[in-house]
Amino acid sequence: MATHPYKPSDPSEDVPRYTGISDLDDILDQTVSAASGIGARVLAGISGVLEQVGDAIDAARNQETEQPFSKWKRRLDRRLQNGKQGSALSIAVTGWTLCAGFGIAALVMFILSAVGPESLGVTQEEFMVFPILMACFTPFSVGFGIMGGVGVRQYRYFGRLRQYLRVARDWVSDVAALAHQTMIDRRQVDKDLHRAVANGDLPDALLDEAANTLYWDEARYVQPAAEARQEETPSAAEETDHLRGEGQDFLAYLDACAGRLGPDADEELAQMRKSCAAILGFVHNHPEQMGKVRRFQEYYLPTTRKLLDTAQGLGEADVQHAQEIRRDITGILHTLNQAYSKLYDTLLQDISLDVSTEIDTLETMLRQDGLTHDFETDFKNG
Repeated sequence: MATHPYKPSDPSEDVPRYTGISDLDDILDQTVSAASGIGARVLAGISGVLEQVGDAIDAARNQETEQPFSKWKRRLDRRLQNGKQGSALSIAVTGWTLCAGFGIAALVMFILSAVGPESLGVTQEEFMVFPILMACFTPFSVGFGIMGGVGVRQYRYFGRLRQYLRVARDWVSDVAALAHQTMIDRRQVDKDLHRAVANGDLPDALLDEAANTLYWDEARYVQPAAEARQEETPSAAEETDHLRGEGQDFLAYLDACAGRLGPDADEELAQMRKSCAAILGFVHNHPEQMGKVRRFQEYYLPTTRKLLDTAQGLGEADVQHAQEIRRDITGILHTLNQAYSKLYDTLLQDISLDVSTEIDTLETMLRQDGLTHDFETDFKNG
């Protein structure tokens, strides 16, 4: 009989026994340990990433805190280059291109007109088209030439503004230093900055009253020490009285300027006197609106007076630069008149709603009291 190939175990032997439950516990322990290790490594990795992100944010904040103006002026420089200066360049190129095209066409028509119908082998009726076309092309050529010239002038103007911006080192710049560093005549710098501030080409910029300091951001304007030492802020009534006094002096000054700068300037001065007088009268009757005309009082009026002083200081000289200065100042007077009229219209709009409400209320009360003009309806029961 064949023997069994396996020998039964001896119960006396000390052999460890493993059950299914103990094996499962070991597996769970190993799984938990492995998961804990993986979780710890994942959390450590996330913590490291967050720490690096925090360091990067802090570095960016520190850099922005250290050099905010440099970033701001680079953005503004790109905006001027790609926006306004780019538009001026497009106007110049378009104007000069069309000027050249129409100019050549007009020249050709002139030559053909000078040749005569016999040389061209056409009838007199057919020949008349050449002088007619020449007469049409010539004004187009002149007009587009002027357009190109305006574009070039605007392009150079915005180019100078970008030069001032590039040499600036802080939010506050000395105008004389800007002129020195850019090697541009101080009078040209003053003219450019006044124009840029008035037209908003340098947004939020402000020139001090003496036009010696440019604040790229008007929020950084610091009052002179003499004004800062004032004990009390003037009341609304005091500010209104001060504005009325300055306004009366300005109106008298405009009267004194009449007849000194030519008929075109006299017309603008007369219109300016009417607009300024209307604004001053409005603020006198509505002192609560004083805050809306503060820039008008502190900047526009003294700057206008300074320009008029400059024009009158030229005397009767007819040299080219004097004529250009007078023409530019007369032109800015027209722009200022438009601005003053718009300011007055804005002030009226602010109170139009209150006036309409008061009128509606008054008419309602008159009807309720039987005091309207419709006597037949109001007193028919009387």
